[in-house]
Amino acid sequence: MSEPATQFELPSRSVFEPPSYPNVWFYVHDRLAASQDAAVSFMTGWLREQCGITDDFGHWKPPEASDSQARLGGLQPWQGGTDPTLHHAHDLHIRYYYVALRQTGKHHVTLRGAEGGSERYHRFAGSVHYEVADEHPAHPYIDDCPYCGRAGSYAGADGLFAGVHEPLGLELLLYGTIRGEAVARPDGRPVGGVQLMKETHALHIERIRPARPDMNIVDLAVVLIGPRGS
Repeated sequence: MSEPATQFELPSRSVFEPPSYPNVWFYVHDRLAASQDAAVSFMTGWLREQCGITDDFGHWKPPEASDSQARLGGLQPWQGGTDPTLHHAHDLHIRYYYVALRQTGKHHVTLRGAEGGSERYHRFAGSVHYEVADEHPAHPYIDDCPYCGRAGSYAGADGLFAGVHEPLGLELLLYGTIRGEAVARPDGRPVGGVQLMKETHALHIERIRPARPDMNIVDLAVVLIGPRGS
């Protein structure tokens, strides 16, 4: 995990004031998308078509300063424990942030390439987490769940949301796994995650240690997507 976020010029949380600093940033090469709007459509469309992440809530969800949101539900049903009222499935829930970046001129960035040249990207952010399904009365927390609760390497987490739900959501979004185990959708197909883009695009996932005071999260990733051969 790399230390500095400065190389990607990540904006301050004050740009859009979400409760948590976005824990995933998508950088889409301008050879794939001519604008930030096109980059948002490209990436959210890919996640919808390839991973099943879509807005199917069917009711109003608090936006928390986001511009849109989506989920993949019905994951890893848990029927352990002695109380059947706590049995539940899980949601991968992501909120997307892009309008405020565009309004403040922070929606595109030029990065230095590996060979010293420069590459231009359109970018937007997401805040992703893994939680008890939205429809469950105990949503979003069931502390004893071995999938989304304080268990295993997360047993000592201070906060359940920032210390467990957000890192798990990032893992599932990027790699299609929870706690290192592949996760299947309700229809049996693997979630797969963003890593599958390497089959069709130039993909680089940079894990960054959140170090700035406004980054009130424990894990952060920047995803750079370009055309093959870039």
